[in-house]
Amino acid sequence: MGVSKAPPPQPINWDKVTQEATDLLSRYIQINTTNPPGNEIEAARMLREKFLTDGIPATTWEPQHGRGIVAARLRGIGKHTKSIILLSHMDVVPANPKEWEVAPFSGAVKDGKIWGRGSIDDKGPGVIELMAMLAIKRAGILLDRDVLFVATGDEEEGGKNGAGWFVDHESNVFSDAGYLINEGGGIRALSDNKRKVYVVSVTEKTPLWLKLTATGPAGHASDPPAETAVTRLVRALDKLTEYKTPVHVIGPVNDYYRTMAELDRGPRQLLDLAAALKDPEYLKTFLSDPGQNARVRDTITPTVLSASDKTNVISETAYAEVDCRLLPGSDPKTVMSDIKKVIGDDAIKVDVILNFQPISSPSRSPLMTAIATLAKDHDRATVVPSMIIGFTDSHYFRHKKIVSYGFIPVEVNPAEAKGVHGINERIGVKELADGIQRMVELLRIFGSSR
Repeated sequence: MGVSKAPPPQPINWDKVTQEATDLLSRYIQINTTNPPGNEIEAARMLREKFLTDGIPATTWEPQHGRGIVAARLRGIGKHTKSIILLSHMDVVPANPKEWEVAPFSGAVKDGKIWGRGSIDDKGPGVIELMAMLAIKRAGILLDRDVLFVATGDEEEGGKNGAGWFVDHESNVFSDAGYLINEGGGIRALSDNKRKVYVVSVTEKTPLWLKLTATGPAGHASDPPAETAVTRLVRALDKLTEYKTPVHVIGPVNDYYRTMAELDRGPRQLLDLAAALKDPEYLKTFLSDPGQNARVRDTITPTVLSASDKTNVISETAYAEVDCRLLPGSDPKTVMSDIKKVIGDDAIKVDVILNFQPISSPSRSPLMTAIATLAKDHDRATVVPSMIIGFTDSHYFRHKKIVSYGFIPVEVNPAEAKGVHGINERIGVKELADGIQRMVELLRIFGSSR
């Protein structure tokens, strides 16, 4: 008897997939996972049930009361290939309903868009990843490697009780993984609005979050001493604000600007940014854009201030939290030392709230080749490796030697991108559907490569 072959894949009903994805994202947004406190376990269980209904094994964990993680595995037929992780996070940043056009946790579908906190960051990408796996399973598409869906909590607060916990406690779940896709990149239209580029982050800045604490005499505000905790802290912050960190153009940033200039006929200076920034005039112009400034230097941003809770009371202590973002290659200890020198006040205590070592992934790999194939076949686009100025949970997996890229195959216009951590966050139903189609195709391409 001959060996029976698997039946050919069935066509995917994209209209049905789109409606299902829209409904799922709307429900997902309605589960309020604002971090803190997160409370992602309900969302984790909903996603687990979605997988189980389609016969895909899925498991949830609760690292702390109310916190959630979910993982699901779509088995491939390959025995000698590394699996790929599709990573997302379930927690979201706070949203003030008074500032929004719609209730931020309504999951409203209107004007062809799905509205709500997390629609782009990062519940929408999670739905794209999940629905791509379901579509592949239902169509009977056989991949030559496993696909592992992982959604964590606590990413917006650094990931200690999410991806950090998962990597430390459940490494057996992803022990066969060699590749990972996460947030941090996407599809951009060039200035002619006809051509597209696939921006893939291979590295990212790393946080060095600091707490500055000043002390001084307490008392009544009617007879203030010459120096208080508040005045000491304000002086220190003023010095930090004036401090200009050194400019340094790392390889992926130089390559990104060069490639974008070549594709989009950009200023000739961008063809070699490192050299161009030696010109003081061009340096001043380039750094005037906050996003560009952040790509070529460490940034120091005071974000939290606290002292007395009474107008007429001088507090014994005052503190500030400072969000420093470091370029790959910057040494946190050196940056800390420089900050203390700039402040020049030994009476101000400086403590680290959050920090981890930066790590990058190679710009060339089988996964990057698959993304390039998708870009060419689907959008006649070019892949541009980059560095993102934020940070994601990818670093936890990079430290496990997993090749990790920031790339969700969806095009978000600049107006919608402003909703990320802002107001009126939303994603187009069409963009969501296109993202699922591209993700299915990417997994098919990568699932057939060795």
